[in-house]
Amino acid sequence: MTNPRLESLQERLGVRFRNTEYLTRALVHRSAISETQQESNERMEFLGDSVLGMIVCEQLLERFPNYTEGQLAKAKAYIVSEAALAPIALSIDLDKCVILNPAEAAAGGRNRPSILSDALEALFAAIYLDSGFEVVKRVVRELLSHPLAEVTSDLHRKDYKSSLQIITQAYCQRTPVYSLVDERGRDHEKVFVVQASLGEEVLGRGEGRSKKEAEQCAAQQAVENLPLYLLPFLPQNSE
Repeated sequence: MTNPRLESLQERLGVRFRNTEYLTRALVHRSAISETQQESNERMEFLGDSVLGMIVCEQLLERFPNYTEGQLAKAKAYIVSEAALAPIALSIDLDKCVILNPAEAAAGGRNRPSILSDALEALFAAIYLDSGFEVVKRVVRELLSHPLAEVTSDLHRKDYKSSLQIITQAYCQRTPVYSLVDERGRDHEKVFVVQASLGEEVLGRGEGRSKKEAEQCAAQQAVENLPLYLLPFLPQNSE
């Protein structure tokens, strides 16, 4: 029997699956494996993450020939982050197609960014396995056109706190913490000093007329120095 939601999803993608087993497997969240008696989409997500990374890296190299390795890494981290992928998944109604158990669905799992972004990566793997690299490349480039445009126009760097959080979550699965370390001057002309940290590692320090301004300055310094500071926190070096 034809599934209308899967039919609609394929229309949105401009893809027609020859082997719909790939598509179904990409949509099974681990919470539903006992009900469906199927493998979860985690292995598909693993492949899709690599497929997505390759396509994004290729496009960044084409579009930004003068970017350094560090700048490319920051741009990639933004484009493939949960914050960027989850809205894309919603835009193609992937939330309506993901297979969850009733408890996970009732708890709001269909709107959980981690579930949506993982399912989208698994979907990319399914397209790759069923139709090949050129087809999934076309789909990825179409769906990720907005995040790439934001990188091109540098919009994501205007809010350095958001940019820093996206990058650290992508690479370290951790969120930076901001702490006030000093304040100087009279009440009407105070200067606040804030530092941004990951654990014991200070990523950046900034000053401002308000705590928010100082936090943005600290985040800006951190973003500009991330390739160096992040080395101890990269997944391959973590316990």
